Amino acid sequence: MSPLEQVLSAAKKISDEGRTPSLALVKTKLGTSIPMPILIQGLQQFKSMSADDIKQLSADCSVQAVEDAPKQSLMAQQAYAITRLEQELSELRTEFGLLKQQLIKLEKQCNNSEG
Repeated sequence: MSPLEQVLSAAKKISDEGRTPSLALVKTKLGTSIPMPILIQGLQQFKSMSADDIKQLSADCSVQAVEDAPKQSLMAQQAYAITRLEQELSELRTEFGLLKQQLIKLEKQCNNSEG
């Protein structure tokens, strides 16, 4: 199932729950694995669909979801791993910045005490 189809499917599920699909609800349902432009495009497409199109979407997505279940699991694992690596990278950059500031401060102290 393509990312756009995932967005449409999530919007359909939200609609079936009696709620109006919104960007926040769709994003919450799908997690961080879908880029924002695709989320927006999918939500706009869903809102412009007729009731018959939405019913057809449900049938299409059900069949496709069964076929793509192993892929989604692998993709979900990869997305989770990427998210964790991005978080670690961010933490390391922050820590590196702090260490760099401390080094500069110590060098200044050494230069001031020598001079």
